[in-house]
Amino acid sequence: MTPISSLHCRHLGTCLLLLAGLVGPLTLSATAAPSSAKRLPYIDDQQQCRGQPLPATVEHLTGEAWKLDRKGQQVALEEGMTVDEQEGVKTSPTAFVSLSLGDGSRIVLPSSSQVTLSLNDELKVPQVLLQQGQVESYVIKRASDYDRFQIITPVGVLGVRGTHFRVRNDATGHSLLEVLNGQVAVDREERAKKPLGKPLPVARADDEVQVLARQGLRIQKEGTLTPSDLLPAPRLLGQAGQTGSTPVWKLIMKPLEGATRYRAQVATDTGFMNIKQEQFSDTPEINFSGLKAFYYHVRLSAFDQQGLEGETGVYDIFYYPSPSRVQ
Repeated sequence: MTPISSLHCRHLGTCLLLLAGLVGPLTLSATAAPSSAKRLPYIDDQQQCRGQPLPATVEHLTGEAWKLDRKGQQVALEEGMTVDEQEGVKTSPTAFVSLSLGDGSRIVLPSSSQVTLSLNDELKVPQVLLQQGQVESYVIKRASDYDRFQIITPVGVLGVRGTHFRVRNDATGHSLLEVLNGQVAVDREERAKKPLGKPLPVARADDEVQVLARQGLRIQKEGTLTPSDLLPAPRLLGQAGQTGSTPVWKLIMKPLEGATRYRAQVATDTGFMNIKQEQFSDTPEINFSGLKAFYYHVRLSAFDQQGLEGETGVYDIFYYPSPSRVQ
């Protein structure tokens, strides 16, 4: 047997094992709705056995959020629930949701956000239509000649092969992109108008702008697209607490030159998949309330005059609110 055929057989065997594990669930759920059916793994262009990106699974949920079906009807979102093609997720003003995809990628939706998921059947590429708010993405890096992940905004398509980035829509109709690791290709041409799930044409070099790590871009419908450097992460100087029935936890940062706004997130995990609260402030002091005693991971960032959010600094803090004194 040649080395090449041996390689094919090894990956085929892996896929057969995965398929065997799916036979039972598929048989049991034969009468279930098509959107909940498992998709079979496949061999990619690098001869690797891959799991299908969709459906996505709700890993963590804080607050109130909803799953939107293909007709736009909503039901209360729960951890462990799946979100398939042409289905979406909507978060309330105090909610945070993290989704894991079958290819290993993850997305996090903060408060007041809404997305719809789809799949490019030809390239096996997950597509996220950002309709409102923000999405933070962690995409598995793989060798490939084409995008492994796409986010579609009202003013362009973001093509990703492996990176950590944020993108959101603002009230002016623009989209803002911040790349923390890797790089993102931004295409503002007609690709943004293609229906979800349909193959996207290959963009010409002069149609795209490459945004590198620690860079951001304000994506407008017209004009030159020019990436700029992100602000560095603000530095935490200290913290203060308050006793009483509703203790307030204050984080104090060093003022950062060029910053117009600050953001702080509190999570129970190092990957910030399980975010419990976030707060914004026009000053380098941010207050939290209603948090229980816990060993938290705190992520700090600042916004520049364009509205781009900068790099993040993470601190591990044990928060223990002082009990109120009994009179």
